[in-house]
Order: sequence, then structure tokens, then C-alpha cells
Amino acid sequence: MPLDFNQVGQQIKRMGGDLRQTANEHDQLVATAWANLEKESPRWEHWARHAEENYLRSPWLLAAPAEPITNRYRLPKFAPNYCLAAVDGSQIDLDRHWAVECFLINLGLVTIQYGQQPYSKLHSVPALHYNDQELLLRDKDGRSYKMAGALVHAERDTREGIALASLAQEILATSTAPLVAMQDGTLIRWSLSGLDPWVRSHFLQRYLDQGLAALRAADVPTCSYISHPKAPEVTGIARLIAKPILNNASKAEGIIDPYPGINDTKLFGNGWLGDGERSALFKSLSKINVEEYGEHAIYFFYLNVGAELARIEMPEWVAQRPEWVDLIHAVAYDQAHRGGGYPVALARAHEQAVVRESDRRVFRQMIEQALWHARLSNGSSLKQDAKAQVRV
Repeated sequence: MPLDFNQVGQQIKRMGGDLRQTANEHDQLVATAWANLEKESPRWEHWARHAEENYLRSPWLLAAPAEPITNRYRLPKFAPNYCLAAVDGSQIDLDRHWAVECFLINLGLVTIQYGQQPYSKLHSVPALHYNDQELLLRDKDGRSYKMAGALVHAERDTREGIALASLAQEILATSTAPLVAMQDGTLIRWSLSGLDPWVRSHFLQRYLDQGLAALRAADVPTCSYISHPKAPEVTGIARLIAKPILNNASKAEGIIDPYPGINDTKLFGNGWLGDGERSALFKSLSKINVEEYGEHAIYFFYLNVGAELARIEMPEWVAQRPEWVDLIHAVAYDQAHRGGGYPVALARAHEQAVVRESDRRVFRQMIEQALWHARLSNGSSLKQDAKAQVRV
């Protein structure tokens, strides 16, 4: 039976009305939240301490302000003579239906220099992993962990950070222009939080030691760009201000959210930040950031790039240098404008890294041909072949 568009149309009309009503309610909540934030902004140090004392038992994610909460900054003036190193990655995960177990990580690396001596270099670095040493992680107690799914993703994230540090060091050897190293997405490895402690440490320490620490040693400001962020951490400060009972509460159960449905994008996207302006700096109080990042703890600000509100993250040692924060502010905005709303260097890195469906098919064919030449069985199980023949 075909889809009844008369009924669907009526439901869509109701949805539109509901969304308008929800938007109006959210606007009122945002106005109330901003009024409270402006009132408490001079007491930002108090709220930073309060957030740090309560982040574990708070029902909401929190951030600690690093300066007056409602500070905002215009786009800094800077000479458009800079160099940007950017990295992105993708993967082909291990497929248990194949006769051979393997996974592939592909990194896209981009160098772009602007100014009197413009220069660009774009390339990708694929790495295939198939032997036991690469497919299994083993801890000191003999437990093993298969490199598949979340672990392959964690390995890719780790490789991106390490590759960015290596790329920045190569650039420093040939360029004297101000250099910024940029990644796509968050620097906070949220996905590691649910893993066993040994596995989490295996990935996180490599990322911190060979990635962020190497960039710090090279004296290179680094940051990440998050498009369309959904984080609620600054809104968490507004919630904490509205519910200070957490000061004395032993438990946070039963506390009603004073700003339901509001996140940081809605909070800052109400016109508070003009085109090119950024917010104050905040420290993320996510558990993994507070307890395991140490001197590389991640700070962030929100930036209006015109086309959207972006979240810009950076390690503590970058956030502590105002000239670097200004440089990152200006470069992120410039890159977004050059890229039509998204940093052009990150877009080019993604193009180099992305593994398309056609690439996956060719990769599978190459695997099957290699197995055939090696006189092994074909590259997929009977179950997978049967699935491929089903047509709905």
C-alpha cells in the first residue's frame, strides 16, 4: 500500500506547530539562563570552584569558567601569513565474515601556507593491519582484546594526533610562518571512557605523549574544530547557578532540569556572539579530561564563524597563552570563511582520508585476489555471500 500523504501531511503540519512552540519556549529559557549568567559572571571563580567540586555528582555535564563567564572577544587583527597543518582519518573495520582478519586506517594530511609564499601539500597514508600482534592487544595479565569496532576507532583517533605532531615538526623545519595544528572533532577522547582501564590507558597515553606532548615540545599551538556542537557544558554552569542546592546535597537524584532541551549552541546562538566573535574560555569537566589529561586538560571557546557556531578546543598549555588563543581564534575564522563555512584545510584533509563505498569494494576485491593467488579460501563467508544475493 502506498504512503498516505494526506495523513503524513497533517502530521507534518502538527510537527511544525509543535516545533514553533518548542522554539519559543527555548528562547524564553535561554533569556533566563543568560540573565543569570550575566548576574553571576563577576563571581566566575566561585562558580569554577563549585563546578570542580561537583562535576562527579552533578546530573549535568559541567565546565569551569577560566575568566568572567560572559566575556566575549572580537576577531583579532592578524596578518594572513600563516601555515596550517591539518589531519583527518577514516578506517575499514575488521570484518569477521572474511577469510582473513584485517583492518585499514587511512590518514589524510594537509599543509597549507598563506602569504607571500603560498604553498600546499595534500596526501594520504594508508596502513593495513593483519598479523596477530596488530589484531590483538594483550595486557600484562594475559588478557587479550580484539582490534575491532571501538578499538579500531580509538586507534585511528590516536594515529591522527600523533600524525599531526609529526607533520607540524616537518613544517617547522622548512617554514618560518606562524604555524597552527588543527584536527577535526573533539580532543577529548570521550569514546575511551567506557573501555577497560588498561585499554583506555593504552590509547590515551600514546595520544597524550606522542601527540599533544610532542606538539607542546615543538612549541606549536594546536586546536580542534567542532562543527555544529551539541555539548551542554556551559549550560551546565547556568543549571548549577539555578540549582546551588548541590552545595550541600549528598546525591543529585531528583533535581529538576531548569533548562530542558538547552545546550551550548542554543545558549550562544541567540545572537550573543556577533560575526567573528568568540566566547570566554572554559575548561571541560568531563571525567576523563579532569582525571587523566593532566597538563593537557582541554579548554574551549565558542566562535561565531557566520555560517554556524563552532566549538574550538585546545590543551591547557595553549589556553594559558593569550597570543596563541588570539591566533587560533583568527585562523579558525579565516579557515571557515575560506571553506564556505567549514575550515578549508580540514575539508581537504577529509577528502584525502575518506574511504568511500567504491574504495571499500576495490579493497575487498584486492583482498580476495591476494587470497586467491596465495591459494587460500575466498575472502568472505558463505553467510555473507548469501546476504549479498538477497534482494528486497
